[in-house]
Amino acid sequence: MPFLYADPLKCTGCRICELFCAFHREGVLNPKRARIRIVRMEPAIDKIVVCRHCASPVCAEACPQKAITRDAKTGLVTIDESKCTGCGACVTECPFGAIIVHPDRKVAIKCDLCGFCVKRCPPKVLKIVTTEQLASVRRRELVARMKPILLERVPRV
Repeated sequence: MPFLYADPLKCTGCRICELFCAFHREGVLNPKRARIRIVRMEPAIDKIVVCRHCASPVCAEACPQKAITRDAKTGLVTIDESKCTGCGACVTECPFGAIIVHPDRKVAIKCDLCGFCVKRCPPKVLKIVTTEQLASVRRRELVARMKPILLERVPRV
């Protein structure tokens, strides 16, 4: 199952991905219209909040209009905006906080993995990966962080 991934230790928190997402989908530079969110966890640690296209999406189960389904071709969880009433049941049930109700159109919106933000991420930390790829990506990142840092002694003056 593919999903959007960003290493929280490499994300700079610039939130440019949010602006490009909103511009690509809504035609405005307004992060409140974005389908991706960057949340500051701690100073210098930023986390991406985005739909994970769960294997058993509780948002789809919670939707009274059955507007949220899994696309048989791509395997992605999608929202049919023509069926959505904007009740917010999916927003409440999403364990990741990845769904929002559009402030103007009053329909649920979330990331559909278009990849527009990935191409425009300045630190190049956004990736679309599968569950299988994620294990190797995390392993590589852990190994890279574990490399010893060589410190140079500075003589006292």
